[in-house]
Amino acid sequence: MQQSEPRHLDRTRVADGVERIYLRASLLSLAGNAFLALAKGTVSYLSGSRAIYADAINSVTDVAFSLMMLLVLRLAVQPADDSHPHGHDRFEPLVSLVIGAMMALAGIEAVRSAVQSLVKGSEPVTGYLGLAMPVATAMLKVAMYLHIRRLGRVAGSPALRAAASDNLSDILAAVVVLVGVGANTLGWTLADPIAALGVSIWIFRNAYQVLSESIGHLVGGAAPPDLYERVREAIAAVPDVLGIDQLIIEYVGPKVRVDIHVVMDSYATLQVVHRVSHAVREAVESLPDVDHAFVHVEPLERLLNSPVER
Repeated sequence: MQQSEPRHLDRTRVADGVERIYLRASLLSLAGNAFLALAKGTVSYLSGSRAIYADAINSVTDVAFSLMMLLVLRLAVQPADDSHPHGHDRFEPLVSLVIGAMMALAGIEAVRSAVQSLVKGSEPVTGYLGLAMPVATAMLKVAMYLHIRRLGRVAGSPALRAAASDNLSDILAAVVVLVGVGANTLGWTLADPIAALGVSIWIFRNAYQVLSESIGHLVGGAAPPDLYERVREAIAAVPDVLGIDQLIIEYVGPKVRVDIHVVMDSYATLQVVHRVSHAVREAVESLPDVDHAFVHVEPLERLLNSPVER
């Protein structure tokens, strides 16, 4: 119980700073995506472009995501309380999961619209707004991507990384729209709905990446090999640790919980065992991806005299 108090106090100290990062990213996403959704919808109506319509649908889902990020992620950074003794971190991958599902639905609608245009025939895109819109979108999304990616790295947030990834796909989608609309204005009318299908592919690709990461965090997926290596190095640096008998690292929300069985001298005093186990826990929990570490000590003599399942 005494060892858990510093972690709780640490959560309280950093919560305000992280919350400010979430708020800044949420407001930036909301303002930028709301502007783009309105602009793309208007240009799509005036020009008749199916590709811009598909991109407008994508921006509408971005607006919904921005609202959810603003409302829910602020809850995720709140410190632990009686009802959530380990904090509210699991709300983050839950939000990312919803984001991925919404992106997949947006892709389905974009495909439906594009296929309908291919079957019924596509009209030429009118005016130069159809060409200007994807250029403006790409410029704004580049700025949003770079800024939100930096905020996500500072906060260590999978949801903010998902937001940055979505902006990256929007940049690539804008390029596809520009090519499709440009070819359409030159006389190839099928280029516009084909570009809409290209936008849909990027939406589905990004949705898959967001969903797979979020599901892994929610169901306790295994940590990547490089994190195992960093944890082993942190444990090995603690004096009097003879080895590691068992090491399990799994996601619980956006961060990991670590279950460690270290090997020590069979005749070490209780005081030494307590000191070493505490040092191991502090060393592992100092890693940025680790939320909590559980340390169990195995006596060397028992391991030498009886086989242990690994």
